[in-house]
Amino acid sequence: MNKRTWRPISLGTLAALLLSLITVIVGPLVAASATTFDMTGNTLAFNHTNLTATITRVATSNGVITYTAANSFTAGQLVTITGVTSNPVNRFNLANVIINTASSTTFTVLNAATGTYTSGGTATQLNDYRNVVGTGVADGDQVLYYNVATISAGNTVDAVVTTTTSNTTVSAFDGESAVPGKPGYFQPNLTLSGTNGKAVFHFAFYEHGTYTGSNTGTPVVLNNVTISSVDLDNGGSGYQFTEFGGFQQYTLTNNTMLTPAVVTGTRLERFTTRETANLADVPQDMVQVTYLTLSSIDVAVGLVGSSGAIGYFGISFSALPWGASITDPVVGSPTTIGPRAITGITTSGGTVTYTTSANHGFSVGQSVTVTGCSTSGYNGSSMTITTVASTKKFAVTKAQTGGSCPAGSATVTIPGVVTPAIGVSNVDNPANVAPTTSNTTAILTAGTATVITKNDLGAASFVDGDSNPFYKVKITGLPASGSFQHRIAGTWQNVTSNEEILTSDIDLENLRFTGSDAVHIKFRVHDGLVYSTDEYDLGITITNRSQTITFPEPGTRAVGVTFDSGVSSDSGLDVELVTTQTGVCTIVNGVQIRTGAEGECVVTASQRGNDTYSKATSVERTVHVSGRLAQAVTFADPGRQILDSNPKTIASNATADSNLTVQLVSQTLDVCTVDGLNINLIAAGPCEVWAKQEGNATYASATTIKHNFDVILPSWTITFNRNRASSGTVPPVSEVTKLLSVNAPTNSGNLQLTGYSFAGWNTQADGKGSVTYQPGDAITPTADLALYAKWSASITYDANGATSGDVPAVQAVVPGINTLALNSGTLRKSSHTFAGWNTLATGLGTSYAVSADFTVSGDVTLYAKWTSVITFSGNGESAGYVPPGSTPAVDSNVALPANTGTIKTGPLEKADHSFGGWNTNQQGTGTNYMPGVDTFPLTGNVTLYARWISTITYDANGGTGDVPTAQRGVDGNVRLDANPSNLTKGTLIFDHWSLTDDGSADNYGSGATFALSGNTTLFAIYAQRSYLRIVTPPKISQNANSITCSRGTFAYMDKGVTPVLASPTIANVFLLVGGTVFASAKPAVASSTVSWLKTDLATVRSGTALTCRVVANQGGLTPLTSESTDSPLAISLRAQQTKELNSIEATYQRDVNAAIAKQKAALAANPKLVMVFNATFKSEMSAAQSKKDAAIVASRIKRASEVAKAGIALIWP
Repeated sequence: MNKRTWRPISLGTLAALLLSLITVIVGPLVAASATTFDMTGNTLAFNHTNLTATITRVATSNGVITYTAANSFTAGQLVTITGVTSNPVNRFNLANVIINTASSTTFTVLNAATGTYTSGGTATQLNDYRNVVGTGVADGDQVLYYNVATISAGNTVDAVVTTTTSNTTVSAFDGESAVPGKPGYFQPNLTLSGTNGKAVFHFAFYEHGTYTGSNTGTPVVLNNVTISSVDLDNGGSGYQFTEFGGFQQYTLTNNTMLTPAVVTGTRLERFTTRETANLADVPQDMVQVTYLTLSSIDVAVGLVGSSGAIGYFGISFSALPWGASITDPVVGSPTTIGPRAITGITTSGGTVTYTTSANHGFSVGQSVTVTGCSTSGYNGSSMTITTVASTKKFAVTKAQTGGSCPAGSATVTIPGVVTPAIGVSNVDNPANVAPTTSNTTAILTAGTATVITKNDLGAASFVDGDSNPFYKVKITGLPASGSFQHRIAGTWQNVTSNEEILTSDIDLENLRFTGSDAVHIKFRVHDGLVYSTDEYDLGITITNRSQTITFPEPGTRAVGVTFDSGVSSDSGLDVELVTTQTGVCTIVNGVQIRTGAEGECVVTASQRGNDTYSKATSVERTVHVSGRLAQAVTFADPGRQILDSNPKTIASNATADSNLTVQLVSQTLDVCTVDGLNINLIAAGPCEVWAKQEGNATYASATTIKHNFDVILPSWTITFNRNRASSGTVPPVSEVTKLLSVNAPTNSGNLQLTGYSFAGWNTQADGKGSVTYQPGDAITPTADLALYAKWSASITYDANGATSGDVPAVQAVVPGINTLALNSGTLRKSSHTFAGWNTLATGLGTSYAVSADFTVSGDVTLYAKWTSVITFSGNGESAGYVPPGSTPAVDSNVALPANTGTIKTGPLEKADHSFGGWNTNQQGTGTNYMPGVDTFPLTGNVTLYARWISTITYDANGGTGDVPTAQRGVDGNVRLDANPSNLTKGTLIFDHWSLTDDGSADNYGSGATFALSGNTTLFAIYAQRSYLRIVTPPKISQNANSITCSRGTFAYMDKGVTPVLASPTIANVFLLVGGTVFASAKPAVASSTVSWLKTDLATVRSGTALTCRVVANQGGLTPLTSESTDSPLAISLRAQQTKELNSIEATYQRDVNAAIAKQKAALAANPKLVMVFNATFKSEMSAAQSKKDAAIVASRIKRASEVAKAGIALIWP
């Protein structure tokens, strides 16, 4: 039985708390059975003190030594006697013996020593600690602390501290140098022997009284632990530091003097002071680290500095208040630090630096007041320190420059009590790495609810690089079948995808699986900060046989004996025994136990199972090794309890055969508490109670009896019966609180009964109870309720394509003969006849008439059977035998009868026709089927018609050439051969077809529609050839902008005789320049004319003739070309234009030359009138230009007029 986690708060509150924090285990993994204590609201105190008394007398009698000494000793505690002078020597000096009885003046121990007391002696009761190895100052020394925490009555914790040093000496193991008046702190003093050294103290936690030496003791797990390392300062020659690993978070004050950094090559975080002075216990010199779970931990403290540096350290296993008083290291004051005399001032860049007469101990962020400076700008109240340059210098931000503050004339003070602000947020462990584990397997019993353990989910192979613990799992893949459940607040609920489950919850046996098939569960593991990168697999295999381990209680055994454990499994498989307390006992020869020293040794028996047997539930037994008398505790399992009153008190009736008082201890305080030997039930949930008797000087400790039982609210029990199921498992028993409901479970265990369907849960085994609950239905019992798997075989009727009506309702049946339903819903299907029921939709299975007997062997679907027939029609036959209709059949491919007739009656015939098969259309234009070649796809009642074929034969009628192939088809309109015929007859060509050879009646052109009504011959009829002729030729004309061609007219001479006056198609119209095509052809258009723009004719030379040409076409006849015959247009104006322009230019040059000559002569005669002559010259030149421009304009107007008359466009340069 796994030990339950102690919970001082409700499950809901604990769950919220755990999810709001980050969990870590430091040190080796602890067995799943380790007791877990929640340290919320509790402190671990390391009191390094003991009670002492001076011995004044010693007497012996019957193996009992009585010491006389004024004392406050307690029976059952350890005592050490030193300094007694006796005869024989040292006879009464004893180490770590148990006090048997005690009074205010005497105490006794059981010891056979005899002799004569002489004088002296000191008795030391080791109520707080004892030195196991050395005194704690040397490497390997171990000190055992008693009762470092008391969680509840009977639940106390011891701690073993082991010392390891490097370049340091532990000058004091645990005193009060760092923080006087705090004996509960662990306070070592170190002396540095190099430049960088430390001492590592390993703390391991055990159940009280179980640790007696190496490899002994029962480890415990502590949750929600905060550790404060305080007074990290500088004694003047060394910077103090502390190191932690595997924690979740750390916190510093906002104005911290500590520098955090990861130690190179490790997963440790070091916190080193920046202080340069030896200060008191101040918040800026403290770091707090949080562990949500630990069983052991290494705490390192050290120094960086000069050899011989001394450091005082304080470790508190608690969250300390951040508002600790700051006091001056030199002159303490309850209200101020200082006053300090100001001895110097410097200013730079708006910063004032003050130098004090002695070390000040100030810190950045503190508020200071300066008074007495002769320059008032240097005085100020509540100024914030921005930097601390040394132990005698500090700076503030002030714009003051110049002035003085004579030495000794000013003072600085600071408030004595400061509450620094806590860090903005906690810092996650910077050294953290994601955890890993391995895939696992488990062998479980079919149909049995089995607890899933941490080892099933990777605990045995869990690895975390920075020693964080296995904190929780995320279920990333659910099993394909079975019931995988998580108990939450006493109720089993199905696990959901990506659900997170704490390992502490798994230790409480709150995870289980029930199933009948092999499945896989996917999961990721969490170290308190992050999930594993990889996803892992729990492979569950199922066997039909379970096994149980028998492991008798070993009781109390003497030291140095080997005995048979008596362990076995009813499977006959070997059982494995394991213990971690190898200092007390070891496993030999597989099933034997050998005792080695006094103490308690927990042995776990397990068997993993094989292909036949599932894994067994592990069994733990405690071996008590002692020379004292054995005793046994009797404590009956209270069993499941109903909380019908709150609180509800039940008597444990626990006793010990030693008649010593038994102590009850509750491990689940939110569910049950203890009062003496009574158990008080206060809430629903699992209650775990231990009955302990730790013995005395006469009796050794008894084996603790542990019972774990459920406390439930008043409820009804619902059980589920498999009811003849051939495989699968039923859901677990359900407890339903009175007046409440629970949802009916699904068939998660995959119950099956061959041939039947699961149909819910019924109140009777025959499935005919008054209520059937479907999965998800609310069940509100009024008494204990048994529900049976309901099995239903059913006949389902399928309409199978019916076009109207309704199928009968699903027929619930029992195994054996049953009567089939009628066609009560009057099913109908177009063109079909209902013919009963069939086992196949095709109708080709076994057929059953309505109301017939039918033997059921499981769920079945019956299909309406539909049949149809084929009726044959002669379709206008003139003689012969029409085949009878087909036999009724289901839709399928049916062979068709041949047109062979009978002995008495010949085959079907129709005049001027031939038989062409059976057709779906009376006209023969539907789908055709040939007997002996095709089968007919019967899909309903149908009539098939004889298909009669007619033939058209083409006759050349004396002509030569290719005659079209004969055409065959059914009567009706057909299209005659449309290919152009090359038949000729002399000079005649083919013209059309006719029913008469002379073409006197019923004529048809190629491709014409012909009404076929029997075998027919068509004769070729001939005519003269057709051609084109010109009626009027094209004409050419012009206007100011374009030249136009009127295309003329043509006649089409049909068959060489009949003219058709409608114009034929004009293929192209061309403009000819000098008889040569000038531009691209113009395509035929609807209008009778085609034009060209004159601007396109600029390059045509003068005098060139313009004509137009038209090419006509009609059908396949030879094209006919026609050209204009009227006078051609001529272009002759460009030369005249050029002549006139040359004349205008010559006149202009003469006028210019005359003006120049006149100007020269005038200047020669009278140079002084140059300005007048220049004006006259410009006027004459302007007149010459105007004359030229006017002549050009006149010429252009003249040419335009001529062009308009001639119809030719003149293009000016």
